[in-house]
Amino acid sequence: MCGANPCSKPNCTWGEKHRLECEGRLVMRWDRLTRLAYYADVKKKRGAAAAQQLIEETKRQWNTRQQSLL
Repeated sequence: MCGANPCSKPNCTWGEKHRLECEGRLVMRWDRLTRLAYYADVKKKRGAAAAQQLIEETKRQWNTRQQSLL
């Protein structure tokens, strides 16, 4: 475990990468309208780049999940 600061370990749970992956897994489970409203809220609060990054991560999580179901 790293502590309260991110480290360079690939499985670090204190970093931005892990937070984004978790958020993407959560958002992908929501219905389309809820996702769109959340993306708009992220864009308003964190900026367009953060919203786009979340959208891309959510798609990546969805595609990974779909592949695992095959």
